[in-house]
Amino acid sequence: VATDKDNGLLLYKEDSDPLALELYQGHIRLIYHIADYPPTTVYSVESVSDGLFHTVELLIQNHSLSLVVDNGAPKSLDKLLPQPSIDHNTQLYIRGSTGNPRTSVTEQPEEEEPPGPQRASTSIPATTSPSPLALLSQTEGFLPGCHSCSVCAQGACRQSGEMGVTCECLPGRSGALCDQKTAPSPCQSSRCVHGLCVPKGQLYSCQCAAGFQGQYCDRRQPPPACRGQRCGHGECRVSETGEPVCHCQAGYTGPTCDTELTCHGEVVREQLRRHHPMKTCTSTSKIPRMDCPRSCQASAPPGVCCGPTKSRRRKAVFRCTDDTSYSEEMETATECGCAKCPL
Repeated sequence: VATDKDNGLLLYKEDSDPLALELYQGHIRLIYHIADYPPTTVYSVESVSDGLFHTVELLIQNHSLSLVVDNGAPKSLDKLLPQPSIDHNTQLYIRGSTGNPRTSVTEQPEEEEPPGPQRASTSIPATTSPSPLALLSQTEGFLPGCHSCSVCAQGACRQSGEMGVTCECLPGRSGALCDQKTAPSPCQSSRCVHGLCVPKGQLYSCQCAAGFQGQYCDRRQPPPACRGQRCGHGECRVSETGEPVCHCQAGYTGPTCDTELTCHGEVVREQLRRHHPMKTCTSTSKIPRMDCPRSCQASAPPGVCCGPTKSRRRKAVFRCTDDTSYSEEMETATECGCAKCPL
């Protein structure tokens, strides 16, 4: 049985000695002597309304009934009236149908609703042995096996033939029903660039691919000719003649890329104007900014220009020709330096 309902009918046997097996407040309740009041009742200790699969066994032997849930301790009824057995001519109702709830396992349809508890849907496997129960698989609303997609705690539920369902778990979940939490893999946030992430507990390391090195495998291994060659702010490459040469980052120069290129700007103070429809606005004070020259030092390689490297936000007040005023925040350069030329 797999259900998330708290109340409902699991099995009802209709004959001169009727009995009912039902869900009551999440537990299994066996009702016997339904025609008497009060009827004889047995409750299971186990709760089965958690959406997971549970086994429910009803054993009839020597005029006694035993109810066993999940292989637990049996709950028994003794000194029953004779003939508690079920024969193939008895009307037997098994819930779980989405079709006609009055269809029985015999070929004759039931004319009246049998007395007893109200029905509620759940999932109960139908037998596959050659018996009148096999007719259930030919009846609308019945499927062989345990088809219940309500059992997956999380993730997607997939039908898997006649044997039941399969749960496809989301990240961080595991187990047949995706009901177990698993610690997320540290490799989900891996920064390995050219390598394989190897989890180590809650941490990870990067196993670099051939030709790469570094903590995150983000740097190429130097050619054999560059081994021992120091390039402070650059990368060693082999020239056409086979000699190691340092290729410097923007803003650095020298044989070992240790000399920082510099350029000096000039502080300019000026009033700013803003042109709007029907009015012109002028800043009430002069705003200072650093004016950077275009070129860097003469030793700078091609593609390196002088430009702002630091800035700060300033607030300026503008007064307009229509006697209105407003304030505006702006970014102004405060320092110049050599860097890659803008496109």
